Amino acid sequence: MLDFVAQKLIPPQTAGTLMARPDVLARLGQAGGHRIILLRAPAGYGKTSVLRLLRAGLSTADAPVAWLTFDQADRDPARLLLSLRAALLGDAAEAHMPRLHGTAVRHLFLDDVEQLDEGAIRLLLSVIVEVLPPDLRVYLAGRGLHQVSVASLKAKQMLLELNLESLRFVPAETEIYLRQSHLFLSDEHVRWLHQATEGWPAALELLVLAWKRIQGNAESLPDLHGTEDLSDYLAEEVLRAQPEEVQAFLIATAPLQSFCVELADAVRGSDDSRELIVRTRLSGLPIQPIGEHWFRYHPLFAGHIVRHRLPAGAGRALVYARAGQWLAANDRGLDAFDCYIKAGQHEAAADVLEALGETLLVRAQFPSITHCCGQLPEALLRRRPEILRVLLVALTYSPRHEDGAHWLEYFRAQAAQPDADRVYGDVLRGFEPVQAFLEGDVTRAIGLTERYWPAQQQARPVERGMLATSSACAYLIRGMLPQAVQMLIEARRTCAESGSLTTMAVVVYLQAYMDAMQGRFDAALQQIALIDEIQKKHSSAIPAAFLYRYSAGLFLMVLYETNRIDDAQLRVKFARGIAGIGLPWDTVAGVQVTQARLMALQMGPAAAKRWLECEIMRVRKQPTPRLRAALESELSRLVVLGGNRAAIAGYAALLNADPAEAVGVDGNGPLPEWMFSSQEIDGGGIAQARLAIADGRTQAAQVRLQRLLRQAEESGRRWRAVKLRVLLALAAARGGDPLEALARMALALEQGAQCGMVRSFLDEGEGVVGLLEQLRSAPPAPLSSAASAHLNILLACGARAGDAARPPVAELTPAEASLLELVAQGLSNREVADSLGLSINTVKWHMAQIFSKFGVANRVQAVNLARQGGMLGRSR
Repeated sequence: MLDFVAQKLIPPQTAGTLMARPDVLARLGQAGGHRIILLRAPAGYGKTSVLRLLRAGLSTADAPVAWLTFDQADRDPARLLLSLRAALLGDAAEAHMPRLHGTAVRHLFLDDVEQLDEGAIRLLLSVIVEVLPPDLRVYLAGRGLHQVSVASLKAKQMLLELNLESLRFVPAETEIYLRQSHLFLSDEHVRWLHQATEGWPAALELLVLAWKRIQGNAESLPDLHGTEDLSDYLAEEVLRAQPEEVQAFLIATAPLQSFCVELADAVRGSDDSRELIVRTRLSGLPIQPIGEHWFRYHPLFAGHIVRHRLPAGAGRALVYARAGQWLAANDRGLDAFDCYIKAGQHEAAADVLEALGETLLVRAQFPSITHCCGQLPEALLRRRPEILRVLLVALTYSPRHEDGAHWLEYFRAQAAQPDADRVYGDVLRGFEPVQAFLEGDVTRAIGLTERYWPAQQQARPVERGMLATSSACAYLIRGMLPQAVQMLIEARRTCAESGSLTTMAVVVYLQAYMDAMQGRFDAALQQIALIDEIQKKHSSAIPAAFLYRYSAGLFLMVLYETNRIDDAQLRVKFARGIAGIGLPWDTVAGVQVTQARLMALQMGPAAAKRWLECEIMRVRKQPTPRLRAALESELSRLVVLGGNRAAIAGYAALLNADPAEAVGVDGNGPLPEWMFSSQEIDGGGIAQARLAIADGRTQAAQVRLQRLLRQAEESGRRWRAVKLRVLLALAAARGGDPLEALARMALALEQGAQCGMVRSFLDEGEGVVGLLEQLRSAPPAPLSSAASAHLNILLACGARAGDAARPPVAELTPAEASLLELVAQGLSNREVADSLGLSINTVKWHMAQIFSKFGVANRVQAVNLARQGGMLGRSR
């Protein structure tokens, strides 16, 4: 065999071992009856490596395999056929001159197909289809096929193609590659690397090499896209091989995030972009289609061209300006804004943003609004009140409340000027109450809504709707239900005018809150289901987080109250996922208190207490006193259930430090003027009264609870009223009046049965369950059929909850149990090993087994869980 052919029949070798690609190989293994497998992708996507992996697997299975790497000499038909004969027939090709269809090979791997020209590729496909045995499978790998179409082979189910989408690394493969490269990065840096490379294996490899060269300074990681390794690779392997006209096309279009034929023509000032896009795709460059008519380059590839090939200054600005003009004229406003910013044309960018503002509001594109405004100089923004009003809406859905306060102050100053544009006054009246709510100044927010509403009647729907919604919220938290109903009707009407789905979601939440407040839980859930419908209908346009920003906490509270535990658990996961947008404290309180209660049911009160203590420590660093108070109130409930009198006294002193919610000496502390949804059944003085009952101050607690009950009934807060009656019954029982306790519990039960309330009874612990059991055996007066049925439900749920409160603990082996007993006594691993006659490694192994069984992370957690499960002491 000729030497120049022999060396092409051996797969190219690389340093190190190949990384497994099980997903890609599995897909290749499912090729079914396809005779030809085509791996077509730009340079660096691991085509050759995949072929080598597949060949190695088939060779191990004793399948006859052959390999051939093409070069440009194979463009000659005779040379091509000679190379194929050598690969398929080996030495017999020269000795006996057998025909190709007589080969014993069953898997033929053909690499670097792009080295062939169009004629040679057509000849190759013809030989494969018409000459080679039908049971021989051919694997082709190349960057492109030089305009040779394989559509007919695909239609006949003869050819299966895997492109760069199939060959790129998935996140798990990026992580595996980094580990195999002995590069151990944080999860954040791994995610960044995968996002930056988009799974391009060659780019990842070169970035890793560069990172190692700078000796692992992780802080410089985001700058690695400009390293010489990657630039050299792109220059040598990708760009220099292209014709000049293709290179010119790449330089002109690389600055664009995406492009179509018409946009490329506009930027280049020519009409041949369609042809050049086809040539670019066929040449194996990293260009991807987006839909039917748009394309994008790999960002690292485009970034290299922009930095190293596109002239800086006026030339680069001209490209962006032309793109901005075309994009603005073709309804691609955000892309146009970005191009104008890059061109340095801020006024043009502001024009685009101002025209786009209302659309962005309706689609809840709040991050885009804040991002765009952040690109513009503040002096320019001050001249654009229409942009600023859009920005203020966006800021109410972000954690950047200080920025909102800054711009409201500017609007206040402008509104006070003689002959001021009315937009300043309308915006100020619409958003100042909202800002006050977000800052926690409820009294001021309520005063502003009442003061501003008459003057806001002629404002635009967005500003009028914001104030109507704020007014409805203000009336609700004050318990003024008739006024709240009136403002909710107005808010719904203005939302219909403005088309703002996010404001409509707030209005729906307020209606659900009103229903829940009055004990109509099914109606409340039906209201929130409307938000689900909005989200499903507009999921592609509006992020779910903006629709559930206010309702997530209430939804969880209602699900939990009605004992829909499984549904509540699912919603907790969802609510945690939207926490990053900066939720209001009321929503966070509802979510976290419900999460703690679910945790107490599933893992025991001790686990819930530990979690709450950690959360309280975390929020102490934030300006959210009401959130901290809500978490401390829930923690105090768990303390009361635990019965630790010293802890009860300590929490009583802590929570009564706030005069607005203190019980007072004789229960005569001031009544709360308002309450948010998260405070309905555990805020506004309830936690303090519960502590007073547990601390033996039952008389003061009853006086306080009676006053709170009258307030709740006068304001239509039925949910809260039932909760207060439950605590009044408990206070009477603790105060030595069992008949009064049963009478109060019976009344609470009658009202709770009409609402379907469960957890407000059971979460007060064994004292309430005992009163319920007495009601079933000896009620002071006959119960209604609804109350009797509900009583049975409560006691059945209480029995199940009692079992759930004992945390499920996996059984330990005798050796593990004995070892854990010693750990519980405070012995170290070395001391345990000496005591049991084991090696310290054996002790560590047993501890690891215990951690795994219990699902804990350390010795203290393992001992606590075993103690709660009654496991300690069994081995004695």
